[in-house]
Amino acid sequence: MKKICERALNWIQIIDYNGTVRICGWLSDGIIGSLSCQSMKEIYHGEHANKLRQKIMNEDYSLCNVDACPYLAMGDIENHMVEIDEIPEYPQELYLAYENVCNYHCMSCTVHDIMLKNRSEDLESGYDKIEAELKKALPYVKRLGANGCGELFVSKRILKLLSEWKPLAPAEEISVSLETNGALFDEEHWKQIENLGKYHLSVAITVMSFDESAYQLLSGTKLPISQIEKNLHFVKRLREQGIVNYFEIATVVQERNFRTVPEFARRCVEEFGADYVRLRPYAPWGSQEPEVEWFMDIRNPRHPYYNEYKEMKKDEIFKHPRVHDWSGGLDTVNVTGFPYKLSYFKEQIVTEILSHTDEMIRRMEEFTDGSPIAVYGLGIVGKILVEQFCKKGMKPAYILDKYKPCCQFNDVDVYDLQETEALDKEVHILVTPLMKLEEITNDLNGLEYKANLMPIENLLGNKDLIERIFKTVR
Repeated sequence: MKKICERALNWIQIIDYNGTVRICGWLSDGIIGSLSCQSMKEIYHGEHANKLRQKIMNEDYSLCNVDACPYLAMGDIENHMVEIDEIPEYPQELYLAYENVCNYHCMSCTVHDIMLKNRSEDLESGYDKIEAELKKALPYVKRLGANGCGELFVSKRILKLLSEWKPLAPAEEISVSLETNGALFDEEHWKQIENLGKYHLSVAITVMSFDESAYQLLSGTKLPISQIEKNLHFVKRLREQGIVNYFEIATVVQERNFRTVPEFARRCVEEFGADYVRLRPYAPWGSQEPEVEWFMDIRNPRHPYYNEYKEMKKDEIFKHPRVHDWSGGLDTVNVTGFPYKLSYFKEQIVTEILSHTDEMIRRMEEFTDGSPIAVYGLGIVGKILVEQFCKKGMKPAYILDKYKPCCQFNDVDVYDLQETEALDKEVHILVTPLMKLEEITNDLNGLEYKANLMPIENLLGNKDLIERIFKTVR
């Protein structure tokens, strides 16, 4: 009988108001369908989902993000393999994260940007479609989770589903896992979903730091840390009463909080009674400028505080059986150049665009042979380039940006990567970001773009600048 990673078989998450479904949040190509136009059964048994599962069964982990996946980072994948005979009719694990609302504005998170984007959408109609499909699958689910892409206790629709959930399996076979930032996990809010206490209940609360200034900065909130500490004590009491069966406290280790991580872990275990302390590595999600994200990533060997970080990791608390470093002790997988060089290159490229627009358009026309172009990336370079090209009569068909809401810029439509289904894919794509070219290529290949990609430096006439970009960034 074949084996497969449990997350590739069971972990299904609904991540937005379109009902986008992904299989394992640690895969780079995990989007398998949308409940807005498909049933859960069609998605779960769809071609893309089956291909991903087959890949994992063949022990091909090339799509797995090692920076995100603790199973691979900690060399623990074999302990998470399950035998597979046949795929069940419905997934037995389901994670609800489709409202995308939060009372925080964390520095390392993009949910706040999604909230701004969603203001112009017909959310309630989208939620109705999602929940009509979810209600068909929910009775068969044995492990239900929320949230992960927002804050549970401000997600009114998800809370209602949780409060009304009636699984077909007996209570002793059911488990629930809740993820929250803890700001509202008090007695009053708990009453909304206290029905979940009859199942095996796991609670995970992410706290960026117990140092108030670091906590408020990283979480984007003015709440006092004392409020979180009070709520952690409340959850601890639920744990002692057997209502909560497993209590996890997590943080994201980064430049601002790494020095206090040993004391953080001790308090989690000794004061708040955590069964598991999850120390997640920082991951750049595009929520900040590249220079800021570079500095937040303390695991980068080129970081000025890297040696201090490695010294901190020698603390005895990391040997505690309840304390788990999800980085596996690994450095950042994609080590990048110093951020000031990126700023310098951007300034130089913008100067080239403004000074030599006609030459760049000529090179673009030679590359595309007159075919339409799209531009990827709406950062400073992308904006200047689109403005100049439009002035010269070479208007792009559209702009793509993974981290920007759908809108218009300079009378050109802008789309995020979840809104490309109806777009013309027979275009040449000019890629303006200097970083993550491989990731961008993989994303576009996954969206069935077949045309050639042209990195921005291919338009430049300054050979010395091109050479320095390749040496430093590419």
